[in-house]
Amino acid sequence: MFRGRAGRRPPHVVEVAFRLSFLVVLLDVGGWVLDTFVIPPTGFRELRRQMGWAGAVQQSLLSAGALALLGAAFLLCAWWMRRGRNWARVVLIALGALSLLFVLTDMNMNAVRLDLPVVHRYLPELSTAAIGAVLLLPAARTYFSSAGRVD
Repeated sequence: MFRGRAGRRPPHVVEVAFRLSFLVVLLDVGGWVLDTFVIPPTGFRELRRQMGWAGAVQQSLLSAGALALLGAAFLLCAWWMRRGRNWARVVLIALGALSLLFVLTDMNMNAVRLDLPVVHRYLPELSTAAIGAVLLLPAARTYFSSAGRVD
């Protein structure tokens, strides 16, 4: 059984936030694959038209590498959060707030209605915002305020 920094088990809300982090990364990767190779007009086809085959492959590899690096950093931050590091909790809350701001700004700029296809389009950002909201709950705050102290 997992124990946090002070030897205490993290509360359920912290575990939920930790597991949601994996969902966010999975949704990001899945969305990238769909946008790049599956959903027409595919990003790869557009890149190939503009940059040629080699340029499209190079740009896709660069994009995949950046996504992998950011996903790994996000999961590492979630792991530190689960271990009781308050700074990691603050980072995830800030990312959640920025994600929600991104969704609202994008919806406003594109005059998007709230319906089911829109929700699935913004699912990674909404999941990140949910992580931030969960980490603001009282049980999570208590865990992080006492995680630095050894009882």
